[in-house]
Amino acid sequence: MERKKKIKRAAILAVFIYIMINGFVWGLMKAYLNSYNTVSKEQLVMAEVNNSKQKTEIKILNKKFYIDKNKTFQNTAGIILYILMPDKAKLSTEIVMQYERLCQSD
Repeated sequence: MERKKKIKRAAILAVFIYIMINGFVWGLMKAYLNSYNTVSKEQLVMAEVNNSKQKTEIKILNKKFYIDKNKTFQNTAGIILYILMPDKAKLSTEIVMQYERLCQSD
């Protein structure tokens, strides 16, 4: 009987902590979205999706990702590989991608 009480108490505590953390994250994102950038007067956006016939552009916290609709298998495999990569490899990949964009804009 005592064990059931402990399990019930732990389950209720886990649900309460889950709700509390989600409330904190929601409040943080709400405050972030209501703030303004100090450089420009446009309001900050957490996520933005732009669709066209050829590709989809996803902008999350000022990082842009492009998904080519003609190459869905390669994009899916690339996204999965990027998610599974260690942080150091992600950082080096991000540096190379930024360098390529910088060279292309010149």
